[in-house]
Amino acid sequence: MLARLRSSASVLAQRHTRTMATLPPLPDSTPSDDAALKKAASTINDLLGSSDGLLPMSAPAPPVPLLARASSSTLPAFVNIPPAQDPLLHYLTSTIMKHGRRQKASRITARTLLYLHTFTRAEPLPLLRQAILAACPAVRTLNHKTGAKVIFKPVPLTEKQRVHYGVEWILKASNSKPGRNLEERLARECIGVLNGESDALKWRDDMHKFATVNRGNAGARV
Repeated sequence: MLARLRSSASVLAQRHTRTMATLPPLPDSTPSDDAALKKAASTINDLLGSSDGLLPMSAPAPPVPLLARASSSTLPAFVNIPPAQDPLLHYLTSTIMKHGRRQKASRITARTLLYLHTFTRAEPLPLLRQAILAACPAVRTLNHKTGAKVIFKPVPLTEKQRVHYGVEWILKASNSKPGRNLEERLARECIGVLNGESDALKWRDDMHKFATVNRGNAGARV
């Protein structure tokens, strides 16, 4: 019973001392009044047996907001997520798709971008676009048979045809890359294209060389 009364008295005393500590000074207060107030506060602390003292006479500083605590160097780097309507991603998804399972192909495309970001710590879409454009050929060779003679005629490719060859060759060359799934192998193949170490680049150069050898037939009528 005595312990309960003592705890209640301590709570009331702390509440009153906190109120006294936070009250603004009176306009006509004198140094003697301030000294008396400090003496009374010291006496109350001695009665309570507290060693921490009263609260400061001034109001506590406001807490620092969370946004001010975090500096710009500690904030994570956000990846620029490309829109779902990107033509290149749409075409890549359509090329990967098998048996009409477009949702599965979309997941493979998204994970390919994630693997590219994981391997390079850069924005994945520009890397993918640069790799596909690097593997795209500029010309192809058509063969025309005239009697017993076969004429190879180089013709330029449209943008869609170039992207078609580039995507097909990168997907074909990714089969030789290490990885447990298609998206990991495709990401490694794109990095290999950017580093100049890919079979897709070799196939592109072979097509260009063959077209250069038969450049004399570019203006032939067949």
